[in-house]
Amino acid sequence: MKYRRLGKSELKVSCPGFGGIPITTISPNAAEKCIGAALDLGINFIDTARAYKDSEYKIGKALKSLPIKRENIILATKALPGDIKDLRSSLEESLKNLQTDYIDLFQLHNISNQEKLDHSMELTEEMENFKKQGKIRHIGVTVHGVDWVNTVIQTGIFETVMVALNFIVKEPVEVVLPLARKLDIGVIAMKPMAGGEIDNPALAFKFFLDLEDVVPVVGINKPEHIVEIAEIFEKTLVVTEEDIREMERIRRETGEIFCRRCGYCTPCPQGVDIVSLNVFPSIIKRYPPLQMAKAMEKSLQSYQGCVDCGECEQKCPYELAIRDMMKRSYNTYLRLMKTGA
Repeated sequence: MKYRRLGKSELKVSCPGFGGIPITTISPNAAEKCIGAALDLGINFIDTARAYKDSEYKIGKALKSLPIKRENIILATKALPGDIKDLRSSLEESLKNLQTDYIDLFQLHNISNQEKLDHSMELTEEMENFKKQGKIRHIGVTVHGVDWVNTVIQTGIFETVMVALNFIVKEPVEVVLPLARKLDIGVIAMKPMAGGEIDNPALAFKFFLDLEDVVPVVGINKPEHIVEIAEIFEKTLVVTEEDIREMERIRRETGEIFCRRCGYCTPCPQGVDIVSLNVFPSIIKRYPPLQMAKAMEKSLQSYQGCVDCGECEQKCPYELAIRDMMKRSYNTYLRLMKTGA
């Protein structure tokens, strides 16, 4: 297993790390098998969040059951920025769920606008108190989009930043990594397989070979999947000209319908949950379609409020055909609710 330094936090984390979202769809015993397989391979970095349903609980239960010392695991979780009372409550709940006395990397989740960043600044003193109390070791942040990331990390509060990064969404390589390197901010890559849009693991992770200061986090719900991905990193891979052409082909074709989750298209004047509608097709590639349709029902039904004004498309920096994408997602939702498949 390869390990990478996570910026000025000095954490030495496995590459890849283990992402905690997919285990929400499986039983605690099945989740324990996935986590056990990851640990057996030498993976020591586990990332989750309070917002990921029962993910923290399943991880905590597994780590208590498996023969692993707590000091050999680097646990990361996330809390939404709110007031100090909410932050304290979120941290205590995470500690309880994960069955641990401390969080190695405590991340403020989805700092997507100035209001949330202002909240984060107000929470700085309290997070430093958490450090002094030994409840957290390091402070990080997660951000969707590209342009906004540099504003967030320039605050000096955060030791790590998590961004969406893959060979489809590769803008952070040029926009984010230079400043992160200058400030010694550790970079964690979410969605290394573009939320299921990339179905060739070897090709997906070849993209990260030259990004030696980036740590991709992989979500899996079957032990054999983490074994396959870990083996890719263990091999001596070479990015060929054919690989580059294939990456560009997929990026060119998928980029026209791939939502980056940046949120620039929001808010919708009619209350349509644009981002949820646009990411629904990629979500049902990874998780049980009908289950996700029911879980996202309120967001998907918001499409009924669309008046086809096109304002979202005018604001999209990637020039996506958002109205067509939302319509397809809504029709897929209707089909799933009617037929179950």
